[in-house]
Amino acid sequence: MINIEKFIQIRKEQKLSQTDLCHGICTQSTLSKFENNGQVPSFKILKQLCDRLNIEVGDIMTSSDEKKVARLLFEADFSFINFDYAKILNILSQINPQHLKRDEDKVHYHFLRGQYALKSDRNQMSALFYFNNILTTDNLPKNDIYRLLALNGCSQIYAKQGETEKAQHYYDQILKSIMDVDITNVLTTMHILAILCDAGEFYGERKMYKESNSLLRYGYKIGMEQHSIFYMARILLRQGLNDMEQAKKKEITSQHLYDACAFARINRNRITLEKARKLLKQLNA
Repeated sequence: MINIEKFIQIRKEQKLSQTDLCHGICTQSTLSKFENNGQVPSFKILKQLCDRLNIEVGDIMTSSDEKKVARLLFEADFSFINFDYAKILNILSQINPQHLKRDEDKVHYHFLRGQYALKSDRNQMSALFYFNNILTTDNLPKNDIYRLLALNGCSQIYAKQGETEKAQHYYDQILKSIMDVDITNVLTTMHILAILCDAGEFYGERKMYKESNSLLRYGYKIGMEQHSIFYMARILLRQGLNDMEQAKKKEITSQHLYDACAFARINRNRITLEKARKLLKQLNA
């Protein structure tokens, strides 16, 4: 099976447009149908395209074992959203890290191990070990989603330990690359929104409103475009709090807080709902 996403990633990393890549090999329509609709061209054309990218056709082939591992990793990823740690541990126990061949699977596995150590075991040192394994991976793009998640994890740990400068060092790296991530699926959307929400709150708590507001606005934009509302209440609550602390117009602030209440009710997020209601009372007092 051909890993089309990997093919597209390699093309974009080499800064080649579809027109540039297919010139003299096939029509742009043929390449577009391959990348967007999964219509694989003839082997001759596929080989010529790979040759131009300086890769082998085998480099973009996915074995059945790799498909199984990828499925398990993504299944574990989604389980984090539901806080189903028993299921996560069960899934991870089915994967032997020594048998992982693809770099993306290794990075994904280290992230899941780090998250499990942080969220379930409450073992910050183990979490840092796994996150740093990601951050020291050779040739990992700066906008790789799991690199950004590892940076976010390190930031959260250092912030909890009171090491604000270290935490900001990692969040500043996130700030430089977060808007360059290609959002291709629901899981990436959720990860991006989680990072934007955490980073927006971190900067806001330190009264770095320019950075905080930029991240929060981008998170709101993504949530609306991708029809994903899970983090909307937290994003709008922090936006409203930033407004109050910056003495923004009352109608702007109240709109953010009322919207935060609305999304909190939809998501049954009682904590955020109570915080938003309390701020509205202060605003209208």
